[in-house]
Order: sequence, then structure tokens, then C-alpha cells
Amino acid sequence: MQVFISDSHLYCVTFCPSCGKEFIADENFCSGCGTPRFSQTLIYAGRPTGITVLGILQIIAGILLTVFAAMIGTMSGMMGGFSYFGAMTSIVGGAITAVLAVLAALSFLIASALFSGKKWGRTIVIVFSLVNLVLGAASVTVGNVFGLGGIILNGIILYYMWRPHVIAYFH
Repeated sequence: MQVFISDSHLYCVTFCPSCGKEFIADENFCSGCGTPRFSQTLIYAGRPTGITVLGILQIIAGILLTVFAAMIGTMSGMMGGFSYFGAMTSIVGGAITAVLAVLAALSFLIASALFSGKKWGRTIVIVFSLVNLVLGAASVTVGNVFGLGGIILNGIILYYMWRPHVIAYFH
């Protein structure tokens, strides 16, 4: 038997999937063939709303990183000919631009994995949340109280990524 879960309801099939006999109200096993009434297999319809939100946030982060990379690249290129340190500014600015461009591409890639339900997308979100959780904890220990917001946010993301319907979505 399969259990179907929507946003607010649990629907149970009342007939045995093996032999077709109807289950009695409190029966946990089919009286005809012994098949368990409640299967361990859950089928979920659609992408969880939280995954959609995380994917959209990844796209926004990718867009912002792309804009920042373009701004820093343009500014460091313009400063290259102004002074003795201009060449160094161009080199450092170019390196920062490259790092931001890679992070932007990674954000778009993660968003794609979240929207398509790839297992590795969930894994990357979990790993990044754990890293950010540790960095937030380190930040709080040195006196940055604003790190608490990051700790709470990453804790919520980690909790959400381990919910059964989220795990079932990723294949």
C-alpha cells in the first residue's frame, strides 16, 4: 500500500496492493496475504516550497555576485593606470572578480540542482550550511552578536533539509 501526502492531508489506500482485499479499519496487515497496510514508501507530489525558496535565493545570490564581479572588475581595470599601485590594484581586483564569478556560477549551478531535485544539490546545501554554522559560531565567540542570525538561519536550513518530504524529493 502507498501513502500519499499533500501539504495538509494524509491519504491512505484501503485496499491491499498485493491481493486487492479491503483492509478492516484497525488492521495493520492484510488478512488475505499478510502484506503490511502501511508501506515504508512515501510518494510526494511536486517540489517542496522550501526548496523553491532556496533555489530562488541561490539565483538572487548568483545575480548579485555577477553584478559585484562586474563592478569590481570595471573599477580595478580603470584604476590600473592611475598610480604606482594601480597595477597591483588591477591584479588584486582581477583575482577578486574571478572568485566572485566562480561563486556566481556555483550559485546558479546549485539553484539548478535544487530545482531539478539532484541529490548532490541537497548535499552541497547541507555542507555549505554546516560550514556557515561553524563560521557563525566562531564569529559569535569573538563577540559578533550578528552571527546569531546566521546560526539560526543555517540551523533552520539544516533541519529542513533532513525533513522526510525533502529527502524524498531529491533522487
